[in-house]
Amino acid sequence: MKRSIAAAAIALIAAASALAQTAIDKPAATLKLTKQELISVRQLKADADRIEAVTGQKLTIERRKELLDSKINGMLFSQYCERERILAPEAEVTAAIAQLKSQLGPGADDAKLDAALKSQGILLDAKTYVRQQILLRNYLQQKRAADLKAVKEPTSEEVLKAYELYKSKLVRPDTVRVSVLFVDLRPLGPEDKRKAVEAMRQVAGIVKAGPQKFDEQMLKASDQGSLVKATTTLYVEKSPEFLNLYGSQFMDAVFKLRAGEVSELLENEAGLQVVRAAEILPQKQLGLSDPLPGNPQATVQDYLKYNLAMERQNEVLSRIQAELVAQLRKESTVKIYDENLNF
Repeated sequence: MKRSIAAAAIALIAAASALAQTAIDKPAATLKLTKQELISVRQLKADADRIEAVTGQKLTIERRKELLDSKINGMLFSQYCERERILAPEAEVTAAIAQLKSQLGPGADDAKLDAALKSQGILLDAKTYVRQQILLRNYLQQKRAADLKAVKEPTSEEVLKAYELYKSKLVRPDTVRVSVLFVDLRPLGPEDKRKAVEAMRQVAGIVKAGPQKFDEQMLKASDQGSLVKATTTLYVEKSPEFLNLYGSQFMDAVFKLRAGEVSELLENEAGLQVVRAAEILPQKQLGLSDPLPGNPQATVQDYLKYNLAMERQNEVLSRIQAELVAQLRKESTVKIYDENLNF
């Protein structure tokens, strides 16, 4: 009797295991260029769930198929790179990840980097994304350098035509060039926040009593360990975008200043600031030789020429990508299990 119960229990466990595997681990697709690989429904669903969490929308069956196609193309490209000895060395991947983190500010970790990538619509983890980008760059350099070299620079006539087309949008709004002393309170704990607020209030008192002390405080803010930080040059535009970014108190105070004047202590969601106006720039229709708002090192014609060049390069990159995908699909064996995509 005991043996029959044990046998029944084993059979039940085996059946449950098989059922779980059937329900969860069904194949979404198989592919082979140089080796056989499987994309399971579980893997595809995990990717779909991440996208739905970011977009707040349920993926349709058509979008799931597009997602699956994208995964297939990525895996075929990885196999192709292995075959062609196109590499993404681990040290280079690590260095690229470290550089991305440094751009996010001190103390940026893996979670912060993944969040930043997701905010840009990149749903891969940082390491996978960086490795793919390095492989793609090396593929272009090794296999398609001639295509990229053949991209012609925009002519002066094309730049002029683009200027006439976009001239109505090439307007500098009322702008003030400022320097800012500030504390960012958002990442701080209660005690550090208290110390930062106290330090900023002391600085505000110093520059209020003697505005000529502003440069001295800017210099001190550059010292390692200073609680008060400084931005030497910031162009503040009178626009809805800047109002949303800095808040009405900051914007109102900045646009009341005359050149050389220093504001009172200001407060917004980011923290506390004291601002000195360096230059008042009224609204202006920009000409080809005028500097770009917020970027005086580049002119309008530089901007137009760069955009035209990027459009041409992106057209070439899109063509290269389409040709590569067609080549990989032709050389490989791919099977998609449509009946398993309704999850």
